[in-house]
Amino acid sequence: MVQNKTFSVKALQTFVAVMFAVITCFGFMTTPTAEAASGFYVSGTSIYDASGNKFVMRGVNIAHAWYTEKTETSIKGAANNGANTVRVVLANGSKYTKTSAQEVKNIISWCKSNKLICILEVHDATGSDSTYDLNKCVDYWKEMKSVLSGTEKYVIVNIANEWYGTWNGSAWADGYKSAIQSVRNAGITNMLMVDCAGWGQYPDSIKDYGKSVFNADSQKNTVFSIHMYEYAGGNASTVRNNIDNALNIGVPVVIGEFGGQHTNGDVDEATIMSYCTSKGVGYLGWSWKGNNSDMSYLDIANSWDGSSLSSWGNTLINGSNGIKATSKTCSVYSGSGSSSGGSSSGTSTDSNGGVLGLDGTYYIKSALSGKYLDVYKAKADNGTNVQQYRGTGGNNQKFKLVSDENGYYTIYTGASNYKSCLDVYNWSRDNGANINQWQYHGGDCQKFQLVKIGDAYAIKTKISDCYSCLDVYEQNTADGANINQWSYWGGKCQLWYLESTSGSSSSSSSSSSSGSNYKSIFWGSSTASAWGQAVSAMTSKNGGSFNAYDIQSNGYFYVEYSGTQNQVEFVLQSWSGGAEWAKVSPSETGTANGHYYAKYSYNNCKSAFGTSDFGRKLDQIHAGAANGTVTIYSVCYCW
Repeated sequence: MVQNKTFSVKALQTFVAVMFAVITCFGFMTTPTAEAASGFYVSGTSIYDASGNKFVMRGVNIAHAWYTEKTETSIKGAANNGANTVRVVLANGSKYTKTSAQEVKNIISWCKSNKLICILEVHDATGSDSTYDLNKCVDYWKEMKSVLSGTEKYVIVNIANEWYGTWNGSAWADGYKSAIQSVRNAGITNMLMVDCAGWGQYPDSIKDYGKSVFNADSQKNTVFSIHMYEYAGGNASTVRNNIDNALNIGVPVVIGEFGGQHTNGDVDEATIMSYCTSKGVGYLGWSWKGNNSDMSYLDIANSWDGSSLSSWGNTLINGSNGIKATSKTCSVYSGSGSSSGGSSSGTSTDSNGGVLGLDGTYYIKSALSGKYLDVYKAKADNGTNVQQYRGTGGNNQKFKLVSDENGYYTIYTGASNYKSCLDVYNWSRDNGANINQWQYHGGDCQKFQLVKIGDAYAIKTKISDCYSCLDVYEQNTADGANINQWSYWGGKCQLWYLESTSGSSSSSSSSSSSGSNYKSIFWGSSTASAWGQAVSAMTSKNGGSFNAYDIQSNGYFYVEYSGTQNQVEFVLQSWSGGAEWAKVSPSETGTANGHYYAKYSYNNCKSAFGTSDFGRKLDQIHAGAANGTVTIYSVCYCW
């Protein structure tokens, strides 16, 4: 794409780093996530901030290099419209008027004042295949080293906008390997961002060569950016394939630029925003204001302060998957201990955008009609239809969410006494496939991903690869309207509120596991033989649902199982300073619900673990067989 002083395609984001040591213990391996860092860092395909929380970018591009006097107003306008990130165009003097060190300081200060993360990019090498032009960008960052020092929590360095115009991944990779090494050798420690080849629109360069570029970073803290216009983002399948292919190398990707249309064709902005929301990928719209007359349709704002938005800007800012609905302020500003990316208090978000930590029992209310998910006539039979109906508070409107610890939930039905669950009929991937009740078997047609959209959730179906979700057929608001599976498009007929019921955390009717507070860690049926672990659950600091800071002196872990009494083994594991493999002795055993149970008191856990600092040091919880074969039905924490 051709760039000029009016801008049309620029570059964006960064990051990737902090590879975690693989801990091997008793035959299985885990990759822990760091708790905090001096700045942004990479873990798998996610970006984490300096507070140790996931960060998903939602923002806009701002053309400082051409409209220097409008930058402060633009930054404030972006923040007022819900952005958590801005990508700012700078110049090294090769093509455009050089951005001074004082200007860069001001930009960073304005971003911090408005609680925005700042991505800085040099625009002069746009479309060039010359390593000389790339190296001039590197020289500019070296010159700005003193300005960047100490900004790692707030600033990401996008080395060069759309360097390498040719669709040649190998040469692109060679150039960036050298550039990244030069930046790091200069002592710059900010997260780095690299735009893909082909004017930012050739994502195969990431798929084929991205991992080698990432590995060239001594800090393993580089992320990739795709600019999605007519070639990289022209239709839904292209958008999804490009994002999936980039993520498959195991490194984060961001959509550094995109619009609603472009020079040579349409752009599927709706899929870009919805799929980024689904996958936990950041996006930044091009551009705030100032595009030339030929590309004025790319202006997000009609006024520099953002008080008036264009049609494109209204879609980006106010759409169902837009900035206001999905943006969360970076926790380095908010001081929040919960992850960003649309999750509720006490929850976190996985690398695919699914909300973790929602285990419990709920009424599920339609955002369209205000009516509730309902099992027809409270029947417990296989194949019973699921509909919407006015709220009755009956068991047929109660649903229990139980996580599989892999980002998906089984949604058990109160009508079946939580023996059956929501099910996509006949394992269908098709639009219109019916949602019914069926006895639990654990197949993908019974697994769902919950993605936060504003204050509601899209309930996506794993059988469709999460492209589709629970949908009120034909947007009907009447009692008895059917619930089916349909491709996600973000309408209110596809959004649901979770309303807690009394006893919402309960995973068993046993009085043995009751408590004033109760957190389900596992519920279902899982079997292991001697020395095996039927249940292995990460704590929330490693992406799991259980927050170990909830462990209190009056609390206890509860495990329900079958096999032989006292056959179960309960283990607390740490790679953060506690016992590596702490086998906890039970403080109480007995029978409940036709099974055996064991309780593990605070004092017994503390004694085995060697410390009471569970919140910072407990990484994983296991329940398995000390000998013979054991089946685990429930693991929970009560206090």
